[in-house]
Amino acid sequence: MTPTSLVASTTPALSVPTDRPGLRVTHAKDADEHAQNLSRWDQRYDQLTPGAFEGSVTELWLPKSQVFVESANRQLRQTCAAWPESIWFGIPAAREGMMTLGGKPLTAGAVCIRDGGAEFDLMTAPDFNLFGIVVDRNAFGEYVATTTCQDLDRLLQQGDVLTLPQPHKNALCLTLGAILADAEMPGIPESRASSGALQERIFAALSGLLVAGKDGGNTTGRARHHRQQIVAKVRELLLQSPEYPPSVAELCTRLHLSRRALQNCFEEITGMGPLAYMRSLRLNEVRRQLKYSREAQPVSQVAYAWGFTHMSQFAKDYRQLFGELPSLSRRAS
Repeated sequence: MTPTSLVASTTPALSVPTDRPGLRVTHAKDADEHAQNLSRWDQRYDQLTPGAFEGSVTELWLPKSQVFVESANRQLRQTCAAWPESIWFGIPAAREGMMTLGGKPLTAGAVCIRDGGAEFDLMTAPDFNLFGIVVDRNAFGEYVATTTCQDLDRLLQQGDVLTLPQPHKNALCLTLGAILADAEMPGIPESRASSGALQERIFAALSGLLVAGKDGGNTTGRARHHRQQIVAKVRELLLQSPEYPPSVAELCTRLHLSRRALQNCFEEITGMGPLAYMRSLRLNEVRRQLKYSREAQPVSQVAYAWGFTHMSQFAKDYRQLFGELPSLSRRAS
């Protein structure tokens, strides 16, 4: 999905172009660094699948919107919130059932929508590409009312996941890719590549998306919503006492579930068992503290604080997930 002609730009992340805009391209070797490369978002990324991390963000700022392409080679649990008074549209690559939004499986035609300032959870595929568009809510609402004679709030009631016919979604991705390419490519006529022209093209594409998605709203059954709540509760229990991670038996008692029900719940929502999921979250917290804490604590002390009591196994699990030993993470920081 990433346009092949994109060229890195030195445009500052928060600049708002007034004529011909430029792109900002960043690369990351760490999930937390990758999360910070997206401007004006409040987010945290946990790496869930093992291996050395590589991610990139191509970002374009316009007067009333932010457009970006995000990619990474490892599965992430993303806790995100776009900037306030905005609307986020997320368009993942067409991979059936490989990603979830708030526990909802995303189909090949899925387009995600969330209000800015509101936190949401996104579970990515192990190797993913995602178009993101964040628009100023008031400006976009005025555009929709003027061009379609429809109310934006009413259109947004379709749900936070819309399902488009695959040809329509493919056309939308091509349109967004062309917008990003035109923002940087020399020789494009000013009528197509000015900030105002690009802004107009983005608003037109998104309003068409909402109108086309009227009959394609995707809903979540009560059973899946309940399973998502269980996963969220387990994460809450883990963070309450990180030095004493709960066992499967303790979780079953606290949540009034059988072992099979707990296992099925986690496999459906996260793609892994409860212990593996909790271990990944704990390892991510250790890595975060090793790389970014101002206190130079020993690796063993940080590991113990997150419930890892066997250092050799901890080092093995850490290396398997992140592709390096914890001591190297501390040294790099």
